[in-house]
Amino acid sequence: MIIIVIIFYLILNNTPKWILKANYQKLEKSFSWKIPFLKITPLIFSFLFAFLIVSSVTLSTEKKFIENKNAIHGLKFKNYMHSLGFKDNMKITSINNEKIDKVSDILLKILNENDKSIVSVERNGIKEKIVLDYSDRTILIQNFTTDAIIPIKYDSNGENEILISSKNQNFSDAYYMFHNLWKQAVKLVNPNIPNYNGLGGFISFSKVNSFRGYLIFFSNVLILFGIINTLPIPGFSLGNILISIIETIRKKAFDKKRLRIIRFSSIILVVLLFILIAF
Repeated sequence: MIIIVIIFYLILNNTPKWILKANYQKLEKSFSWKIPFLKITPLIFSFLFAFLIVSSVTLSTEKKFIENKNAIHGLKFKNYMHSLGFKDNMKITSINNEKIDKVSDILLKILNENDKSIVSVERNGIKEKIVLDYSDRTILIQNFTTDAIIPIKYDSNGENEILISSKNQNFSDAYYMFHNLWKQAVKLVNPNIPNYNGLGGFISFSKVNSFRGYLIFFSNVLILFGIINTLPIPGFSLGNILISIIETIRKKAFDKKRLRIIRFSSIILVVLLFILIAF
């Protein structure tokens, strides 16, 4: 998928040259301000295209969900969550004193917290708090599955099924999905967030098995690649745009051979940095 995104991104970057052809070279030689604008367009378009995919998938899907308040029989947790203090039949009432609307929002809410996640739980009438730090969230990300937390649908006698809600999704749902994908991408590339070593990439998407899932995965990689290209160094989109702006102001081009070497070196160094962060 990463290779597909790289090819897609290269196509976006070369599209202005293919469309304008000789006129593009004329604009470069005349140091026109249209060149920096044309160079930033693929970066903007990549984010817009990712949002368009996410919106199309979201708006065309009826969402079935269980409101957290309707999970009256409690929740069932994957084994790796038991080691963090979660027990089957627990109810989660709030995270950092914020109530949770849907069961499906619980894990995302925990993962998207920037500081400690204080999870208020209740089991058999006993209330307590589970505090999760960065290392605990690393465990959650490394073992992420969509069924990590599921509501128990029936009581102990196999009766009294809980209420399942459904609705057509709207623009706010699409924005929420895109926002979460963006935050995941930022956390993967942000070296200032400690204790996320060993994630090894897109682990949360390791079990994608549907066309809808692949589209969301593609969008997430596209967002991630776009964010990486906002690095203000040569070899990446924003860095190349800044070079183009400087050339336009100076009315003089940088040495192309040296620039190629600098761009290639920058890309290699950044890739090595991300590998070191990942491991």
